[in-house]
Amino acid sequence: MKITCQTGAEVEVQGSTLENCNLDGKNLHRAILEATNLKRASARNADLRGALFTNSDASEAHFDGASLMTAKFSNALLCRTSFVKARPIAANFDNADLRESNFAEADVGMASFRDAKLQGASLLGLRLEEADFTGAVFDQNTKWPTGFDPLKAGATKAET
Repeated sequence: MKITCQTGAEVEVQGSTLENCNLDGKNLHRAILEATNLKRASARNADLRGALFTNSDASEAHFDGASLMTAKFSNALLCRTSFVKARPIAANFDNADLRESNFAEADVGMASFRDAKLQGASLLGLRLEEADFTGAVFDQNTKWPTGFDPLKAGATKAET
């Protein structure tokens, strides 16, 4: 299977689907992965700068340590997805379902989480004060850094 990138590059990957696929360390700069099934895929330490994941399902995927600057995850299903130590700087997670996802030590400076579902997520990342959480929904199980006030950042606590 080939993944096409907006740079003109095509990256060959094993298999006929990206579900459970291993993309670890691959150069997928500006990859076009819109409306794609990436469930349980692994893209640890991959270069996914500017990649398009709009309307994709990357539930339970691993983006640990990945470069995700300006990536677009709007309207994506990202439940239980791991972004540990990733760099989704200025990434777009608008309307994404990020329930129970893990952003431990991830740099989310200038990222947008507008109207995202953050229930049960671990947002113990870096530069949260620079991210946009307008309309994002969290609950009592969402983890935030000490001193960070999600309500002042525009997020809303879900009613239980």
